[in-house]
Amino acid sequence: MAIGSDPLERTTSGNTGAMNLRSRIACIVVASLIAAACSSGSDTASDAEAATTTAAPETTAAATETTEAPTTTTTVATTTTPAPPPELELIGPGPYEVGVATIEIANAANERPLTVDVWMPLADGTTGEPHQYTLLPGSYYESPDAITADPSTLAADGPFPLVVYSHGSGGIRYIHASYTEALASHGYVVVAPDHTGNTATDALLGSATEPEVTAWNRVNDVTAVLDAMLDPANTVTAPFSSAIDAEQVGVTGHSFGGFTAHALASGFTTEFGSLDADPRVDAIVSLAPFTRPILTDEQLSSISIPSMMIAGTNDVTTPTDPNVDDPWELIVSEQAVRVELLDAEHETFTDVCNMLDFLPQVETVAAFVVDALSARTEAGCDPEDMPIDRAETLTQTFAVNFFDTMLKGGDAIDPAAVTVPDDVVVETRGI
Repeated sequence: MAIGSDPLERTTSGNTGAMNLRSRIACIVVASLIAAACSSGSDTASDAEAATTTAAPETTAAATETTEAPTTTTTVATTTTPAPPPELELIGPGPYEVGVATIEIANAANERPLTVDVWMPLADGTTGEPHQYTLLPGSYYESPDAITADPSTLAADGPFPLVVYSHGSGGIRYIHASYTEALASHGYVVVAPDHTGNTATDALLGSATEPEVTAWNRVNDVTAVLDAMLDPANTVTAPFSSAIDAEQVGVTGHSFGGFTAHALASGFTTEFGSLDADPRVDAIVSLAPFTRPILTDEQLSSISIPSMMIAGTNDVTTPTDPNVDDPWELIVSEQAVRVELLDAEHETFTDVCNMLDFLPQVETVAAFVVDALSARTEAGCDPEDMPIDRAETLTQTFAVNFFDTMLKGGDAIDPAAVTVPDDVVVETRGI
């Protein structure tokens, strides 16, 4: 059956041929792959491996990217330190040269004359001799700044506010000339009476009055001075009154003079009579004031005009407790200032240190004058006390600024707006 073969045999024979053809093709492909692998290195080998390996499912780009750590933004807090307030500007001499005149004023209430010094701002170009403050005949203290003058030399750009100064017990009208001169140099007419019966001369001569009489006399003395200085018809004071602004009046004083200033603002009643608060007084500044127990709570709590007290922390003559503490709590002034000078004492607020330093230049000075001043210098001129030049500058700075603010419409010292020196403590109300 060569011609006619079994159908099954024919199928097998055909399949075998096809298989042989596929085998040859496979060998050729394998040989080609092997040759390519030998010529292209490991990368091609990897491709070949991939070609003979089942492909991994396709993944998204996000899945194949390397995961990066979240970016963290750190905000560094920056603290801006505010600039400190400017230093308190301490004042020096004012724009005016200063003249001093001595006059007599009658005190009608007590029927006794008052010796009064007047410090005044001078017209430009005024000259004269240095003023001598006579302690006793042959004994004097010469001013380093002021000259002897008369009202004809007053500066013409007034009118100027009037300030009355009241000296302490056993003092004298010019006991704090550096202070009264400073006020005048800043444009004030300043007047200071000798409180007869309570002066240094009275202490030396044994003619001092009792404290109750002295207190009554003092308030009347200042009232009499205001009456005269503000009276254009008074023949003695008219040349000054024409240069004074009667609507701007201040009173300042040291120690018992501090009482005097407060009593003018509160009114004062004793067995000798009663005086109401003087409505002409617009502001007071007391230095190391004596207030207790001479002024009552009721009197202190009636004080409503602008008030300043300046005292020393080491004052044992009129210590701040209660002489400053009580008024500070009781007065009802809408504008009030309290200033304490560290290591300052009672006589810090006078010129006794300067006077004692000057007296060796005077050939005829009496020994008991030196002794009297020396006794006072123990309360303010010792090396451990605040240096007197420093105390003068601070006192003048605060007092002049306060009067400028209250009587001239100036800008007050605000302790929150300036850097106050370490040797002074300031409290304010309504400033």
